[in-house]
Amino acid sequence: MARFTPPTPRSRRLGRELRRLREGRGLTQGDAAKLLKCSQQRIARIESGDIKPRSRDVLEILVAYEVPHDEEQGLALRAMADELREAGWWQRLNTLPARYVTFIAYEAEAAELREFQPTLIPGLIQTRAYAREVIRIGRETEEEMIDQRVEARLKRQQVLTVRQPPLRLHAIITEQALMLEVGSAELMAEQLNHIVKVAALPNVTVQVLTLAAGAHLAVHGGFHVLTFSQGDPPLGYIETLAGELFLETPEEIRRLTDVHAHLLSLALSPRESIKLIQEKADGIRQMVQVH
Repeated sequence: MARFTPPTPRSRRLGRELRRLREGRGLTQGDAAKLLKCSQQRIARIESGDIKPRSRDVLEILVAYEVPHDEEQGLALRAMADELREAGWWQRLNTLPARYVTFIAYEAEAAELREFQPTLIPGLIQTRAYAREVIRIGRETEEEMIDQRVEARLKRQQVLTVRQPPLRLHAIITEQALMLEVGSAELMAEQLNHIVKVAALPNVTVQVLTLAAGAHLAVHGGFHVLTFSQGDPPLGYIETLAGELFLETPEEIRRLTDVHAHLLSLALSPRESIKLIQEKADGIRQMVQVH
């Protein structure tokens, strides 16, 4: 069985370019399907980015649309198709849910991620030990599955340091998440110190929403907002007990963006937040030493 390969910003970008070429020639999707001797559904899925065409597929489309395939535009589109054939590391992990794999694919190409987590530390700034405990108390029980999810989470974190340019992360976490003991007190002290270390990166901002901030617009759950370069539309992502949801309409994205801005108005400044996190880490270590 073929592995699931989610659409990505690049595949959607190529699809948009091919749609512009078709519309520029005054062709409907039905017209294009007849020229290419395929279904109209295939044309629609190529243009949406759900199907990643090969270079030779793009060549056939260029010929059908009477676009020179050996000039700058045609060569650029075929090169984009070649890039799409490069498999992401996440596609080799068959145990991950399809929607989570899709999120990873988008995260790998995003320019910025704005995130709010009400009860846990965000995945991109979790330690190995913290991630393992969180995954263990979640939906997984088999050690092999837990191991794969932990490795996937740590691999994702490379977007902050290895990828160039790195992902810009702006994470808002709650004071509850800092206080919730996951695993052990020692593990939590290690996790909080790790947040302080990661927050020192120029592309990472962490802010804390304290208990004193009171009720807010996101009391019902966390969310992610991914933004991209090169004109790709933003994407919202929410994890629920029933599964993961993607939000794409302008109204949905505006709502998430407004909520994020609301939370920022209530949160401590980055400097105050790191000071609080370090104080809590030090307090845990002192308590452990006493006992």
